Amino acid sequence: MNLRFLILSALLLLGSQIHADGRRYVWTYEYQTLPRGQAELESYTRFDQMGTDSGRIAETTLLYEYEIGMNSRFDVGIYQQFKQSLESAISYEGFKLRLRYRFGEKGQWLLDPLLYLEYKGRGSFEKNTLEAKLILARDFNRFNLSLNPVVEYEFSDDHPELEFEYAAGISYRLHSLLSLGIEAKGDDEEFFWGPTLSHGKENMWFAIGFLSPASSSSLVDRKIQFIIGLGL
Repeated sequence: MNLRFLILSALLLLGSQIHADGRRYVWTYEYQTLPRGQAELESYTRFDQMGTDSGRIAETTLLYEYEIGMNSRFDVGIYQQFKQSLESAISYEGFKLRLRYRFGEKGQWLLDPLLYLEYKGRGSFEKNTLEAKLILARDFNRFNLSLNPVVEYEFSDDHPELEFEYAAGISYRLHSLLSLGIEAKGDDEEFFWGPTLSHGKENMWFAIGFLSPASSSSLVDRKIQFIIGLGL
């Protein structure tokens, strides 16, 4: 952990006057797709921390995404997911195939709409999930507002499940390379919120966010996630 935070701190010191179009959030999606013909690698690291009688434990999730812009409004990404729990080895959790399509350019709507579709599965295909997000966002000078209502359907012969979730964020761009924000996410049972920091430009950026539950009854007492993106 100390080495990772030293790396993130070093990246904060990198400066440039190039306009930034990287991610402002770690839990919420914005109104953007990768330009045609461009590709990017993204690394996600998430810790879900839980307090127990013997101390705090954490479940670690690792996601690696490769994405490519297909045209000016449509891009495709594929994720590989791994997970490690307390006293267990890292295990492969499956893959995700993601499609995004923008309906126009920024500023054409009151809240610019983007459709996000994602399929989650494993090599055996015994567990399949389809997720749909409507990404609504708008820039107001240095401010950004993004809303993500989510519908997720898990295919199962015995117990198919339909879930509704959401994520939202508001951020302020302090500098062309630095943004600070607040994010929230949850469902009909839990609500989390907390600060987010992002830094970087189009081909090199990172973002880190912390979430805490609004209720003390939540099993998870802290979520931490950071993402590093590298343009190819």
